[in-house]
Amino acid sequence: MNNTEIQQIALKEIQDKLDILTTKINKLQKNTLDNSIIDNADFIQLMNISNSTSKNWRKKGVIPYSQIEGKFYYKIKDIKRLLNL
Repeated sequence: MNNTEIQQIALKEIQDKLDILTTKINKLQKNTLDNSIIDNADFIQLMNISNSTSKNWRKKGVIPYSQIEGKFYYKIKDIKRLLNL
């Protein structure tokens, strides 16, 4: 095996490792985004709905939410599910 072939094999191994790392990073970023939360004000703006509509959706169970000290929060993954993304 000559020097050029060895370099090509080494480059291929590096590329394979980079591809694996890129896949892992993309999965982590997706999971991080999906587990992110937004508050009710951002949810209303994002969905282009009124405060009363968001209240009705919470009451009817259209969208899961969390409440902390009177503030409402929504997970991005639940919003995606609502939008069927």
